[in-house]
Amino acid sequence: MKIYKGIETVFPIVKQTTNESWLCQLTSGNIHIVVNNEEFDLDATNEEVYFIILRRFAFKITDGSSNFSLNIVILNQDQLATIYSHLGKDVSARLLSNRLISSSRMGHDINDMLRLDFQQMKLLSKHTTLLKSNEMILYLVLHILLTLYNGLGRLKSNGSSRSFSIMDRFYALFQDKETFCHRDTQYFADRLNISVRYLFQVCQEVMGCTPKNLINEIIISEVRHTMLTTDLSLQQISNRFQFPDQAAFTQFFKRNSSITPTEFRKRYK
Repeated sequence: MKIYKGIETVFPIVKQTTNESWLCQLTSGNIHIVVNNEEFDLDATNEEVYFIILRRFAFKITDGSSNFSLNIVILNQDQLATIYSHLGKDVSARLLSNRLISSSRMGHDINDMLRLDFQQMKLLSKHTTLLKSNEMILYLVLHILLTLYNGLGRLKSNGSSRSFSIMDRFYALFQDKETFCHRDTQYFADRLNISVRYLFQVCQEVMGCTPKNLINEIIISEVRHTMLTTDLSLQQISNRFQFPDQAAFTQFFKRNSSITPTEFRKRYK
């Protein structure tokens, strides 16, 4: 866990890579942040603020009060692969559809739960020799993400209502298992009755990424979930997601996970 304090900090604080996510606890003061060139102010004067910056988003803290205190848990790509696999497609998709997920308007009960999770996280970080400490941290992270996911229902986005409506319809397509067999942007544009170019514009506006990147991330999350929660062979999983052959499945998996399906299953199951 990294700790930043206002009187010691040299700005900006930058998330250097899109292969990691940050779970953040602002315990005091205020900070000014930029997420994909969109600016936000977070203030913990009256109550702590918890927020997450998921891996695809560029993020930096450009300024803050002299009394701000920020705790950051950094999750790497391997950890995220495991976490998204456990969360499943519905939760992962909803989380991935938000630039900034913050507890600032979610209510005291959400904050109380998140506070307890971070307290336990700090204790575990001090006792790394504890039996199964890594597994316990994994479940704490899962609980933090699920708590923030449930808090999202209380918030209203300030973005373009049409763009967010399209993104809601986009994610709703994945309620149909057949959708996971399609990786072509044209298929999704046709289902939404919009052009590929307009879908690209919407994804850039709301998510800061291309439709192809978003489709691949949702599909690979479901593939990982299937690998961890079933005993299907890699060939059977390849067939379920309608890859032309197992070589194509392995290539897709490695391109989106940095390891092969065999290595992933050996490491995490």
